[in-house]
This record gives sequence, structure tokens and C-alpha cells, in this order.
Amino acid sequence: TGVITIGQILGMAAHLEGKGVSVLDMSGLAQKYGAVMSHVKIAPDPADVHVARLGTGDAGLVIGCDLVVTASADALDKMQPGGTRALVNATTAPTAAFVKTPDWRLPGSDLQRDVSDASATAEFVPAAEIATALMGDSIATNMLVLGYACQKGWVPLAHASIER
Repeated sequence: TGVITIGQILGMAAHLEGKGVSVLDMSGLAQKYGAVMSHVKIAPDPADVHVARLGTGDAGLVIGCDLVVTASADALDKMQPGGTRALVNATTAPTAAFVKTPDWRLPGSDLQRDVSDASATAEFVPAAEIATALMGDSIATNMLVLGYACQKGWVPLAHASIER
């Protein structure tokens, strides 16, 4: 939960700063534990935003709230080894496949390696564990990941705009 909320927070913060912004939410099978992505484009000027969906290699920053989704072909396609920064929740959560097959295991690849290979810089943080320890519930995980990316200076927006 919260991927679309984070996209909207970033979109509003960019709007408050007078920047160009586009937010395209891809909710897929979210209600059945499917992938949720928000394509957020931020530009210095509104005239600089021409399309909503990120193309191949277009992501400057990936805020990965779910490692399995972040390592999916769709997400990796948006990254560029020479330019994308990725900050990813290292905690893995069951996917829709787990509901149907209780013995299901994560895909055979090394998910963190896949993200690292597709990006220039990748950092992984056990955000769900930290959020649960700090807030008593993992519901704050995605906001914690956004906050971490902001504190690193990777989000091209002022902290005050995001907080507002």
C-alpha cells in the first residue's frame, strides 16, 4: 500500500514548486497483491513534460517499495546502468502466486543483483522491518523509503514541498 500515494505526494510537491510534473499510476492487480507502479516525471518547466509513461532507460530514480516488483522486467526496463539510482525496500513480501501455491518460492534470480546490474547506484534497506520497529506497523514502509531517498538528496524536490 502507498505506492500511488507516494507518486501523488511527489506530483503535488513538484506542482507546489512550479515544476513540470506528470504522474501515471499503473495499478495492475493491486487488489490481489499484484504490481503497482507510479511513473513520475519531474522537469524544471511544465513545457518540458511531453509524455506520462517512462520509456526504456528513462528512470533517473527508482523508489522501490517492493523488491519483487522492482526486480520485475517492467521495472528493470525503465532503469539505465549508467544513470539510474535505485533505493529499494529489501524486505520481500508474498506475491499473488503465493496465494495459489503455498510452497511457492521467489524467482531463482538474485533480485538485488538484478536491480544493481540495471542501475548506476542501488541501495537496499530493510524498510518494512524498520517501519514496523519505529511505527509498530509495516504500513509506513513506503513512506519510509521515500523519506530515505529524500534524505540522500536523490529526490529533485525540496523537503518542505514534500512535507507540505
